[in-house]
Amino acid sequence: MANAVTITCQRRHKNTKGYLNDLKRRGFTPGIIYGKGMDNQAICIDSRQLSRVFQEHGSRGLFSLQVEDGNPIMAVVRETQRNPLSGNIIHVDFWKVKMDEKINSTVGISIIGEEEVLKKGFVLQLGAKEIEISSLPADIPESVFCDVAALEIGDKVTVGDLVLPPGVELLSDPDSIVVTVLAPARAGTGTETEESEASEAEEG
Repeated sequence: MANAVTITCQRRHKNTKGYLNDLKRRGFTPGIIYGKGMDNQAICIDSRQLSRVFQEHGSRGLFSLQVEDGNPIMAVVRETQRNPLSGNIIHVDFWKVKMDEKINSTVGISIIGEEEVLKKGFVLQLGAKEIEISSLPADIPESVFCDVAALEIGDKVTVGDLVLPPGVELLSDPDSIVVTVLAPARAGTGTETEESEASEAEEG
């Protein structure tokens, strides 16, 4: 289960370009909270806090938004906008959730045991990196693990092979490939020689 990570927020009373630019200069990231049964609430978050939380816990889990002296709001991230040059988050959208209602969310796939496969000289071909699931907010896993340590050449793992926690339903295509184990590429395949001979034949 995912533990709700607390993010401290401040109310944002303006939405003008000048005000937003001033927020960013002072080290704050603008955002918004919306959802059923509530008016959209404009907020801003200390940019260093937001980056630290996302780096340590990811952005796909459940968050407890503490907006000044109000009651915590349980929410998930619906969208983040980033600066195309720096990669810094410039806006974040949160969706308020009800703890007793299932929601759809995206969860990353964590590959474990990769070093064991590489020790055998095999090659891992990676496929799907995340899956879509349906669950109660409290049941959203931080990630889903795929253990490849015991795999041999020719083995593969599909999305349907992944073990999901109780209460979590898979929405992604179960036949999507997560990882395939390949034989190591052979050195000196003769490709360069064949290309050279073909080039000489054309010149002749």
